[in-house]
Amino acid sequence: MENLSYPLNRNLSAAQMVKRIQAFNGVLHAVRFYKNPNADCSIHLLVKDNIGVRDWPSSAGSFALKNLRLPDAFCIEQLRKNPRIDIFGKTHLTELAGFVTSSVLKRGYSELGGFGRNPYGGRFPCGGSSVGSAVAVSAGFCDAALGTETRGSIMIPAMYNGVYGFKPTRGSISRTGIIPLSSSFDAPGVLARNPELLKEVFLSMTGYDSSDPQSFDFSFCPKPFIRSRPRLLFLRNSSQVSSALNFFFIRLADLGVSVVELETPQIVFDYKEISSSDIKRDMTKFLEPYGSASEPKSFRELVEKYRSRPESHRYGMERLEDALAMPEPKDKELANRNIEKANDLIESLLLKYDADYIVSSEYLDWWAIGGGPTIAFPVDLGKTPPGCLMVGTRRNGDLALLSLVKAMLSVWQ
Repeated sequence: MENLSYPLNRNLSAAQMVKRIQAFNGVLHAVRFYKNPNADCSIHLLVKDNIGVRDWPSSAGSFALKNLRLPDAFCIEQLRKNPRIDIFGKTHLTELAGFVTSSVLKRGYSELGGFGRNPYGGRFPCGGSSVGSAVAVSAGFCDAALGTETRGSIMIPAMYNGVYGFKPTRGSISRTGIIPLSSSFDAPGVLARNPELLKEVFLSMTGYDSSDPQSFDFSFCPKPFIRSRPRLLFLRNSSQVSSALNFFFIRLADLGVSVVELETPQIVFDYKEISSSDIKRDMTKFLEPYGSASEPKSFRELVEKYRSRPESHRYGMERLEDALAMPEPKDKELANRNIEKANDLIESLLLKYDADYIVSSEYLDWWAIGGGPTIAFPVDLGKTPPGCLMVGTRRNGDLALLSLVKAMLSVWQ
């Protein structure tokens, strides 16, 4: 397959986006629904298909939910208040946000969307579960797209497809109206063509929602202190650092940014047990108001739909069966211990090495578990797709993190 990516530093008109969707979506399998975008708007946005948008059904990538009609999610209601933003379609995702099977599906498979394709070439993985959103941004189908992350579902596709991805501090954006995987870890976020788009879409989605127990008003939340000349802790998994990365860090020094290197500490979380416990309770609570004779009203009914339709789970459905069989915990004690464990690790490293941010060239799940903000962004390492870095910091340090990445862009410009 030819390179179908579109340079991030080149603008696109609404008409160009539609032409690219019509020409290439049949190959890339990124977009499920779209309408003609409003050419008068500045930001043309696609939405991951597990987020409620009143204009189209919301499937979570599942045939069993393909006709599920949801009202606007809280974050969509917030976005509609910004006249610059036009919501013009929905993107495919990995089936049930990757929950059906433990098999590693690096091309984001779902029965509804098929396999996603990396715009840089079919031999490259494109990730999950916000795969359609990442591919759509990379291919020039939109300016930005919404995704969700439970454990890497924004960061990994962004890194694979060479786009900007931002998972904000959990709770800064409400999850109300989003088909759940795990109420302990789910977080909406943004994939976009540049950091300015990330920031505007993110801030347009924030707002306190009493229906989401983790929600808070980001505008009034205390922000952590971060120095104007920050210090980065770079985590690596080998003693070899590429010459391109070395050059990148040398150039950062021109910005007054210092870098210290460290082998990546290894840590294991109880993610599978927690998410398996969560989905049974969370999915049932979510589906009860919206289910019908043709749509499941509980997690058990959803599993039964999968059992009766083998073509819906061609790679197995052991995660669904495990979750159904798992006793439901009485509280969130295990999840809270894991969240604390992740945040303690991040905080201890930042303090020990006098750093403001942690950088990695590989995905780390610490912030997905702990709830703090992370950004994935492309850097010119002479690779196709472009090499990407992931940067994270303390909870509520979202705006400082966005500013850092914007400043770091000058290194490659």
